[in-house]
Amino acid sequence: MVKMVICADTHLNAYYAKMRPEQLEKRREYLRNAFKFVVDFAIEEKVDLFLHAGDLFDMPDPRYLELIFVFRELMRLKEAGIKTFLIGGTHDIPKARFEAGGAASILIYDIGQVARVFRGARIQSEIVNIEGNTITIAGVSCDPRLREGNPLEGLEFHSDNSDFTIFMFHYAIEGKIPPNYEGAVVPIHWLRQLPADLVIAGHLHPHSHFDLGNKLVIIPGATERFDFGEEKNECGFYYVELEEKPKIKYQKIPAQPMQNLEIHSAEITSKPKGERFHYLLSRIREVSHPEKLLKCKLMGEIENDVLMEVPFNQILEEGNTSNFFFDLDWQGLKIKRGGYEGGGESPASVEEEMKSVAESLEEEKELLKEALDLALLKWKEAR
Repeated sequence: MVKMVICADTHLNAYYAKMRPEQLEKRREYLRNAFKFVVDFAIEEKVDLFLHAGDLFDMPDPRYLELIFVFRELMRLKEAGIKTFLIGGTHDIPKARFEAGGAASILIYDIGQVARVFRGARIQSEIVNIEGNTITIAGVSCDPRLREGNPLEGLEFHSDNSDFTIFMFHYAIEGKIPPNYEGAVVPIHWLRQLPADLVIAGHLHPHSHFDLGNKLVIIPGATERFDFGEEKNECGFYYVELEEKPKIKYQKIPAQPMQNLEIHSAEITSKPKGERFHYLLSRIREVSHPEKLLKCKLMGEIENDVLMEVPFNQILEEGNTSNFFFDLDWQGLKIKRGGYEGGGESPASVEEEMKSVAESLEEEKELLKEALDLALLKWKEAR
């Protein structure tokens, strides 16, 4: 029996602009631990193949710490007799160097002989023999220049009469794309004619699997949640045993807690003036946890003077003290300028208010510049 672990979208070395350096380092440790969880499982189960379908890293030039960490993990797999195959994804391939082979960061694992890396724009393959079974593993790295249409159009792949054929790529699949998705999509009709028994597609972070005729399609999903839009995503990987029919199991990975907390302006204004601040604090405290990534989203319309009464610096301090990471999101909040009661001036979003302030500051800068020029002129005249 052939056994394999299938994963994708580990996004090691991910960067979060709003995190302090010590937060970012610990967050990256969570991502490394998720990858290590997959490797530990593969070794414990004594699998034959470890397949990663792209975006091993979140960028094409990760830190040495991340590169060395992965090398050590892949070496553990090799020492356990497990063959590893990798392809490049949208994040870890440098666009400018794609035609020269691309995927510079993961190429070192091929050079170091701890993994086979399928790189470049052509389909590559390798045949392995496992317990008397010939298995073809084929794949193609993501071409980051392709932003629409079928990214695999024109690529040729022919069956070589192996006992089982696996094909990996890193693109979205028709029928599985999220709302408002923009990018290249592999059509179902193209997959139907693909001479493969198992198709593995990285890129989309929610996991899923389905039968397509006589083949199995697996979208491994991500091993961690990476933004607040993924709050409800399960994280993990697939374990597959090849018997007469593939036996599959989705293995969950404990993810770092993440939550969106929505507070509507009506909740705030319904409280007496002296209780509004403490109400906001209580809503945040009841869902806080030292390991949680928490975003507090303020929604609805609110009077400007009511907004000014709330000491948001203390809200931020409380959120950051009680959670691993805290973000206060104002984008859904509309500010009623003075005198607005369904007529007159319309509500303005916080973003519009900030633009207005920025414009006024620009006007002040121009006035100051004119004043400075005039002062310099007077000074020169007085010399």
